[in-house]
Amino acid sequence: MTIPLTDLHCHLLAGLDDGPRTEEDAVAMCRLAYADGTRAVLATAHQNERWQSVTPERIRQGVRRLALLLHQEGVGLAVFPGAEVMAHVEVEACWRNGELLSVADRGQYLLLEMPGGLFVDLRDTAARLRRAGVSPILAHPERHPELLHETGRIEELVHAGCLVQVSSGSVTQPASRRDERALKGWFRRGSVHVIGSDGHSPHRRPPGVAAAYHRIAHWTGDSVADRICSTNGTAILHGLPLRVPEPPAKRRAWIGKFW
Repeated sequence: MTIPLTDLHCHLLAGLDDGPRTEEDAVAMCRLAYADGTRAVLATAHQNERWQSVTPERIRQGVRRLALLLHQEGVGLAVFPGAEVMAHVEVEACWRNGELLSVADRGQYLLLEMPGGLFVDLRDTAARLRRAGVSPILAHPERHPELLHETGRIEELVHAGCLVQVSSGSVTQPASRRDERALKGWFRRGSVHVIGSDGHSPHRRPPGVAAAYHRIAHWTGDSVADRICSTNGTAILHGLPLRVPEPPAKRRAWIGKFW
């Protein structure tokens, strides 16, 4: 594998959320990611009710500081600002008010996760965000059995305008054989677009996507793995056009919590 890898979800900013506690740990995470083959990473921080002090400007400042440290340490990892935004009923209003940070601060994509402990129908939320001018990227939706094991649900979200980010650990260490089979189906049907390590520290959930790249290549072939683990993420980070094939539509009834 020689293609430069892209990590589109990694908590790298010291002291902002539940990611690295110190700048030394943040730099150590970047060294691990670089040694693993990653060359560009979205440095995310949580934006939700628990971390109300995490503003777009604090994230921007954190990325500028981290980039300076990496330059001083000679670590050639490109870091981009981003947030992992928890979905809620006012998310569109928060976006319009400038309270949320988009992927790479370009105003084009928003990394969006399900509310903690809840499963909700995000199709209307996705549609509202699209009307507001930003496309949602679903953060690790494979963690929700309602999406992973109900055939057609993830495809409906993709048809609603969402991109899908899967965590590398879900690929390399699935919770069960059933989860692995279902996730393999997502990749083979074209329902996954980018990969993210969701790294949090050098020791607990360290960054790295190379092992996931090899597993995806085994499931789908090198060209698909290249797109998911490198070229799609690179295009998103640099604001380039991203055209992804839509997976086959399979309608299913949505039974769960609604907004």
